Amino acid sequence: MKKSEAQSLPRVPPVADLEPEADLAAALHEVSNALTVVLGWLDTVRARIPAGAEREQLEEAIDVARTHARLGHRVARRAIGADVHGAGSRERTAHSMARCAVLGVTPTAERRNVTVRLDAPDEERALIAASGTLLQVLTNLLLNAIEFSPDGCDVVLSLSEETGRVVLTVADEGPGIDPDHAARLLGDDAPPSRRPGGAGLGLRHSAALARTNGGELRLLRARPGACFEVTWPIAEPRSAARNNTVAAASLDGFRVLVVEDDAAVRALIEVALQARSAKVVTAASLAELDSRAIGPWSAALVDLSPIAEDLPGSLARLRDSSPGAPIILISGAATGVPGEAEGKVAAWVRKPFEMGEVVDVLLSVLRADRATNG
Repeated sequence: MKKSEAQSLPRVPPVADLEPEADLAAALHEVSNALTVVLGWLDTVRARIPAGAEREQLEEAIDVARTHARLGHRVARRAIGADVHGAGSRERTAHSMARCAVLGVTPTAERRNVTVRLDAPDEERALIAASGTLLQVLTNLLLNAIEFSPDGCDVVLSLSEETGRVVLTVADEGPGIDPDHAARLLGDDAPPSRRPGGAGLGLRHSAALARTNGGELRLLRARPGACFEVTWPIAEPRSAARNNTVAAASLDGFRVLVVEDDAAVRALIEVALQARSAKVVTAASLAELDSRAIGPWSAALVDLSPIAEDLPGSLARLRDSSPGAPIILISGAATGVPGEAEGKVAAWVRKPFEMGEVVDVLLSVLRADRATNG
């Protein structure tokens, strides 16, 4: 990143230590919010990588981090009952998921002086559905294998294709699994985890995920060295890799107000919209907004938190400040838009969100407003 570009990024204050969270749903909500910010900044950094010999490697590293962060984000959102943006069963190749899993655990493996290798034909192009779930299963298997591998040993992820399915195996050179435990390892009565910090849920959960998606996880070899096999159904026979790249829509010519009291989220939205050529004005509260003469805006993205105390009055002040400009409410409320805001906002985005959601809703509202008002 160039020095001038780095200096142009807004400064985000450090996050204070959080108290232990007893409410699991609330904890997952906070995890998802944190990953929202991580995903947004990964996208921002990727767009600012300077040209050079290392660009391709840096892009790949960021893409791996982004894939795993998006997976965690979606898992957390589903767990709290939130909608998942673009949550359709995305089809990707088994090869790309296997490679992503290997690259994702490589830093952990290197810290333990373990080598993780992918043994798969480059021409393998079988498309699979629920690719993110397969990545979840493979990541768990690889992390387990790394944990129990002796210093200097290898962990190998192999991939092959059979009729109607792909077969992936994860093999390590560790001590293996106690035969008394092996028979119960993937069942509901699985023994406690021997992995430091493990809860004994990973393998059992991975087996359930595989079954739910028409696949299977089984233990091929208990010792010496454990070997697990994952089978996963093919969604489509061999095919050329699909191009899923969608050009980022431009917001050139639009002036967007962002009212958000979370500094990290506010900075994320600002940078993401500026990257699409929007002019962005930000404020942490309406009081801060009132202290500045900023002129009219095309649309407003307003978090519920800083205006909740007087929601009707706050919305009225926003409308008076820029008559006709649509207001999009950002809300973490499970029930959606509060009754006091019904009919007074053009749309809403539920927290936690992905920036793609915000941009999609904003574009839709701006286009509808332009079609109505010319």
